[in-house]
Amino acid sequence: MNNFGDLPEEFSCFENAYINIIPIPYEATTTYKGGTREGPEAIIRASQHLELYDEQLNKEPYRIGIFTHPQVKIISSGPEKMVEKIYKFTKSFLSQEKFFFALGGEHTITIGIVKAFVEKYSSLSVFQLDAHADLRNSYEGSPYSHACTMRRIREFCPFLGFGIRSLSKEENDYIKENSLKILRAEDIMKEDKWKDFILEYLSEEVYLTIDLDVFDPSIMPAVGTPEPGGLGWYKVLEILRYLTEHKRVVGVDIVELSPLPGNISPDFLAAKLVYKLIGYISS
Repeated sequence: MNNFGDLPEEFSCFENAYINIIPIPYEATTTYKGGTREGPEAIIRASQHLELYDEQLNKEPYRIGIFTHPQVKIISSGPEKMVEKIYKFTKSFLSQEKFFFALGGEHTITIGIVKAFVEKYSSLSVFQLDAHADLRNSYEGSPYSHACTMRRIREFCPFLGFGIRSLSKEENDYIKENSLKILRAEDIMKEDKWKDFILEYLSEEVYLTIDLDVFDPSIMPAVGTPEPGGLGWYKVLEILRYLTEHKRVVGVDIVELSPLPGNISPDFLAAKLVYKLIGYISS
């Protein structure tokens, strides 16, 4: 696999790179449209056509160095064992002073990643951008389904969910019973109280997980379950820039791209989102 951004050796070798792109093409529990295993490769391929100058930031973020790891090897012995493998990989990675930026794959990968991050950052909180609550205790026989990701993460640390617009009654009851902090997409688009949520409910050190279905399907149709009423490009960027200006983002994953044959627009959006975040994080 070619490197993210098709960068010259000077900026893409491991020794010189602060940002580490880690492809994890895991797909086992998807329930509607499949294809998330192809997401990391599609994002990296699209990134090779990005303009490397960011006009908003007036800089070239790639100069911080971006190394693209080989894909994490996938095992087929079930999601629990894959979560454990991802945990061990992440824990080993975090012994280095590099920035962890994973590309999924389905949202299940976030469980193993956050489990390792909590061991390094004891006051960690997780910021979730997502169309779905992902708070089921078990789904289709597995507590490690992508539909259970935030339920498992809550066993490690607190989290704040943005953009939610689809959930089960069980999840809705669980949110109310536990006073969880969830902000719906509709509320975010109506007013700016989301800024107060970021300041009040996230700790100083934050792990960011972005399910691409947080975007409206008019611009991001290439996801497993494209929910109407999602956020637009500039609103998501506004949220992410505000987050990185007020909190220390210590790790990121972007998950659930399911490429559509003949439609490269979603792949390019995901690649540009990665690059925008690199720019914000390194500002």
